[in-house]
Amino acid sequence: MPLRTALLVCGLACWLCLCAAAPSPAQSPAAPAAAAPAQTDKSAKDEAPAKVDAPAKTDASAKADAPAKADAPAKADKPAKSDAPAKADKPAAKAQPEKPKADAPAEADAPKDWQVLLSIHQESLVQQAARFKSMEGLLPKNVRRFRAELSALAGKLDELNLIMSLSGGNPWEMRAVLSDMARLRRAVDTLMAPFQDSREELDKIATRLDSLKEDFAKRLDDDPEPPIADAINYYLRYIKGVGASLNSVRTALNKELGPAKDFLESLGQSEEALKKRIPQAWKQYYFTPSAEIFAVKTWLGLPDQALLWLRSNGSMAASIFKGTDSQRALSSMIRFGVGLVLLLAADAVACLRLRKRFPGSLFVKRAHRVWLLVGLSLIARWVSADAPLLMQEVLNAFSEMLLAAALAVFSWLLRFAETDVEKIPPNPLRALWLLFCLGLALQIADPPEPAMTAIWLAFLLVFFQSSRRGKTSATGLVAFAIRRVTPPLVLVLCLTAVLGWQHLSFLCLSGWFLLLAALQTGLALAGFLTRWQAGAEDKGASVVTRALATSLGYPLISLSLFFIVLYWFSTELGGPDMFVTAVSFTVTVGTLNLTLGRLALILTGFFVTRSLLFFVRTFLRDLPRRSPGIDTGVCDVLETTSQYLLWGVYTLVSLFMLGFSFTSLAVIAGGLSVGIGFGLQNIVNNFIAGLILLFGRSIQAGDTIQIDSTWGKVSKVNIRNTVVRTFQNATLFVPNSDLISGKLINWTHRDPTMRRDISVGVAYGTDTDKVRDILLEVAKAQPHVLRNPQPVVQFSAFGDSSLDFLLMVWVENVSFGMETESNIRFDLNRRFREEGIEIPFPQREVRIVGGCDDPTALAAAAAGGDD
Repeated sequence: MPLRTALLVCGLACWLCLCAAAPSPAQSPAAPAAAAPAQTDKSAKDEAPAKVDAPAKTDASAKADAPAKADAPAKADKPAKSDAPAKADKPAAKAQPEKPKADAPAEADAPKDWQVLLSIHQESLVQQAARFKSMEGLLPKNVRRFRAELSALAGKLDELNLIMSLSGGNPWEMRAVLSDMARLRRAVDTLMAPFQDSREELDKIATRLDSLKEDFAKRLDDDPEPPIADAINYYLRYIKGVGASLNSVRTALNKELGPAKDFLESLGQSEEALKKRIPQAWKQYYFTPSAEIFAVKTWLGLPDQALLWLRSNGSMAASIFKGTDSQRALSSMIRFGVGLVLLLAADAVACLRLRKRFPGSLFVKRAHRVWLLVGLSLIARWVSADAPLLMQEVLNAFSEMLLAAALAVFSWLLRFAETDVEKIPPNPLRALWLLFCLGLALQIADPPEPAMTAIWLAFLLVFFQSSRRGKTSATGLVAFAIRRVTPPLVLVLCLTAVLGWQHLSFLCLSGWFLLLAALQTGLALAGFLTRWQAGAEDKGASVVTRALATSLGYPLISLSLFFIVLYWFSTELGGPDMFVTAVSFTVTVGTLNLTLGRLALILTGFFVTRSLLFFVRTFLRDLPRRSPGIDTGVCDVLETTSQYLLWGVYTLVSLFMLGFSFTSLAVIAGGLSVGIGFGLQNIVNNFIAGLILLFGRSIQAGDTIQIDSTWGKVSKVNIRNTVVRTFQNATLFVPNSDLISGKLINWTHRDPTMRRDISVGVAYGTDTDKVRDILLEVAKAQPHVLRNPQPVVQFSAFGDSSLDFLLMVWVENVSFGMETESNIRFDLNRRFREEGIEIPFPQREVRIVGGCDDPTALAAAAAGGDD
């Protein structure tokens, strides 16, 4: 029993070892710098410790008491060395099993189960040791390459810092340098990634080995049998050797990652310092005037400035074509060429498919220009990420020009998307886009200030003359702005440039162009959406789809274009960081915190809430048609409840986004409670009464009610009052508290049918049975009179001059009551005339007595007496 328990414990421990330390393709640590693959060749295996079966297996020809193998270590307690487990981890001698007798059965020679498990696990550790040994052998080579590449990156950082010190605060160059620093960071991260992955994997394996050591140490404390104890001791020594090899490799990796981390820290400090300088540099660049163009001293230093500008740009160009950056420049040009080829191929395939699907579509033929412009812009932006400094600035400017052209062309083509005009008018933004491109190129080139001012003035004046003489057939708001507003604006920009604010002049022109481009795009999208709505119903679009397009389309177009223009304009003032700063700029009023981003989210939430309400309202109003058994009153209650619920949630979310807290809301609630106690009692009373009416459903939309002598139909039950449409088409607003506390008649509560009573009298002597038959016949002939309950005729009374009958009929809906009653009277009058039945009326005789002054005689005469 103890031996069986020990075998079970040992087998479980071996299984844990296999799960924890067995190498797999997904878990084997990658070599640093991708140059230390797992070696499984013969040389790597030779360096690993030889496989030792513990205890040794005996074959038929071997003696039972023979030692395990010839390559086993001689001593069991020899301390392990730190370089590899092959020399110090092997036990002195294996636990020798008891000698079997000569006539022992064949099963005695077979290995035990725990021996097989330990042998399998030992093989896995041999492979792991070979892995560590191969990593240790390739580590010097990888370290040398790592150090060389890190040294090159450090030199590049020094070059960027030198450029920053010589740039003179030019924000365009500072932005390019910041982008290059980001590229250096990505390169260092890529260089460090294999080392870090290997170190993390080694840390995990070391943790597993420590856990195994503790587990087997506990097993030894249980005093297992000698063969099992010897095997566990051998295994522990082997783990110790593997751990020593692992620690040596891990120490080397940590030693090499230290300088890389220091470099990253230095790079981060340079980036932070540059990010802090860029906003101030943009502010000084745009809002600090240079020397006036008419000053003599401005032109005296122009030759020297021009010579310095030529030399600096020439040296940068030489470094691109023949210097240290030539390889990067060549790689960038190759990438641009490959991207261009792929773009043209994709454009050809897309055009062929679209023309097959939409034959004869002029918009498809024209729209591929937009696709090409956007594709070229993205390719230029992609290539600029790894391009040299000067090429990076040029490619970024080129990408911005192409993207502006794509926006202008797309907005103009969208305006004529559904027209059959073969030749569309010229785009009114074309000349302004050209001026924008020239100004951007001038800013990137950054010539000396006097030359830049003169060239920019020349561009502005040429544009002014062409805009005055040019005639365009384009119409619309943008064309009007180009013709009427842009020329005076250009004159103002010329004056600004003359006074030394040429950079600010270009900034204003860029903002004006982006504003007009966004306006033209928004108008084109709105027109396209309007045209789609006009034909959406004929094309089978649902009401919900059309409503959502209407309620969300226009606001989302406006907000999207606003943020696109803001982002684009922010890049001119300092890049994406300036956009984040503008969006997160906070205006604080007391506890209220308002930012542009939060305001946009609040506006978007408003339109989304309105769209959801419309969707819910449309669904609930259409629900009775889909499910006839559903009460319309329930739909009305759900509609009103969802309306207040959604708006309440939107209000709370908006308040929290603006910075309101629960404490502030509690203060507001306290103030409202005081107001309720003094002056808002009626409002709160009506509010509570409205909730009672909505959920109690004593009055619902569509009910016919009677308040005193006023009849009407309930149009809507609001929270504060109930809207009633009288039969005279007057709108009556009834406070909800009056409906709760007062008396009213609901003619359609739970049942829309009603009974109408019609009184009729006939002359004495008329056949009463005949009268009854006529009344029933006329009542049953009416289309709105119910057959069940049937009409009933009652002989109500013997009148002074007539026999009185009462006809009681049930009408299917109260709205047909007066109409049905009138039709019955018309038919009865007609039938009575046909049947010769007389409807009597009271007759009175009036006598007028004159010429008598005696009151007694007058009274007698009035009574019919004789004088």
